[in-house]
Amino acid sequence: TPLLSGGNYHSWSRAMTMALKSKNKLHFVNGALPRPSDDDHDSLDWDRCNTMIMSWLNNSVEPEISQSIPWMDSALEIWQDLKERFYQGDIFRISDLQEEIF
Repeated sequence: TPLLSGGNYHSWSRAMTMALKSKNKLHFVNGALPRPSDDDHDSLDWDRCNTMIMSWLNNSVEPEISQSIPWMDSALEIWQDLKERFYQGDIFRISDLQEEIF
C-alpha cells in the first residue's frame, strides 16, 4: 500500500480497504463493529484489534500526517479524520489531472 501523502487519498483508501477486507477488519473503520461495553468479555479483544488497526493506519501515512494520529482513540476516528482531511483535495487533484490530459 502506498503511503498516504494527501494527494493520493483515493488510491490509498482503496488499497487500505482491500487490505482491511483481506484481514476481516474493515468493520472497525466503517462503523459496522462498534466497541462493546466495558463489561462485555469481547471488549478486550476489540481493543486489541482496534489498536492493531490504528497502528496499521499510522504506518500507512506520511510522517507529517501521522503526527495527529496518536491522539485519536479508535481506528474509525482515524479513518474518518483522514477522509475528511484528504477526500476533497484528492477530488480536485483528479479534476486538475483530467484537465491536463484533455
